[in-house]
Amino acid sequence: MITVGLSLKHRPCLVVGGGEVALRRIKKLIDEEAQILVVSPDVLPDIVIYQEEGKLQWVAKPYHSEYMVGQQFVIIATDNPVVNVQVMEDAQGVQAFINRADVKDDSNWVFGSATEIGDLEISIFTNQVSPRVSRLLRQDIEKRYGILADWLPQIRLWRKELQHRLGTPKEREEFWRTYLGESEFIQILEGQGDSVKENIVHAINCIRTES
Repeated sequence: MITVGLSLKHRPCLVVGGGEVALRRIKKLIDEEAQILVVSPDVLPDIVIYQEEGKLQWVAKPYHSEYMVGQQFVIIATDNPVVNVQVMEDAQGVQAFINRADVKDDSNWVFGSATEIGDLEISIFTNQVSPRVSRLLRQDIEKRYGILADWLPQIRLWRKELQHRLGTPKEREEFWRTYLGESEFIQILEGQGDSVKENIVHAINCIRTES
């Protein structure tokens, strides 16, 4: 399986099921501003609230093939294997991406364990080996790299200025290799990045003077 990032904004997404598994995935779809249709006779209260807020459409009926029309992404999250098989077959018929909670091997679209550090969004995929490992990795990343959240806005500004002041990608790459290499990165992670910042600011000031 190839790991890719997908923008689901305004994309039709069908969720069959209304329990905890469905709710976890629905929350991610809402964050992506997807066009969500939930089909399930019963759903958790949070899903009802999301419908009242206009964040999704809920059909309080058993699944029927008509609900698959026009769908591009499908989440199968019921506790009824017969229903799950029918939904999967219908999804395959319209060539939709499938995420099936009860049989992982039937999924061709999976959710990673994601975290955000400032402007960085990091997703972790363990090839469905262990959700526990994914959670532990996410927690470690958040702890280890959390300090970058304070650095990223400034790096973005420096990068934008250098795109104007250094004429070629090679010059810009050389700048960052010199002033933000592996050792400087480690200094930042260890909370000792003041000298790194001073060196970058000094170098940019020199470039300004020469321009």
